[in-house]
Amino acid sequence: MKAYDLIVIGSGSAMEIVNAMLQENQSMKVAIIDKDEPGGICLTRGCIPSKILLYPAELVRTIDRAGEFGIDVSVKRIDFAKVMERMRNLINKDINAIRQGLSHSENIDYYPTVAEFTAPYTLKVGGNNITSKMIILCTGSRPAIPPIKGLQNVGYLTSDTILKLDRLPETTTIIGGGYVAAEYGDFFQLWGQK
Repeated sequence: MKAYDLIVIGSGSAMEIVNAMLQENQSMKVAIIDKDEPGGICLTRGCIPSKILLYPAELVRTIDRAGEFGIDVSVKRIDFAKVMERMRNLINKDINAIRQGLSHSENIDYYPTVAEFTAPYTLKVGGNNITSKMIILCTGSRPAIPPIKGLQNVGYLTSDTILKLDRLPETTTIIGGGYVAAEYGDFFQLWGQK
């Protein structure tokens, strides 16, 4: 069984804690476990992709208002697939940089897999058992699917799946009032959806 000074489940906001602790004690041995893409929800499917998407949508809004300033321009065509591809490329660049950093750190062992507690202070990751007296759980969140009658029949997207779109839906209804829902609602509204 491998012993660590710190085990962290999640590679998003928990990395702020890890970085601060490593600055204080550069000989610490840390295990980072994350079954998802590294970087946390904000990078992989939350506030960063939504803001990357809002920028081109805001450009469309600005062009549409250019006449107010005496500028006669119009948007001829929007390549929605290209907008989405740009966002995914930017995010994947950061995800890969984080993955490389975690994989090549002298102080960090990176486990891109599921963790399971098997005893107090003991986790099973892959085929390995690891232990630490300090374990931080920063596992993020997942979308809650509301119990709306008929929702399963019509299909739906979540903040986890919406970033895979390559075609602008004809209509969109956003259910939820958090910042991610608000930003995606603004994004689709900027493309002219009601």
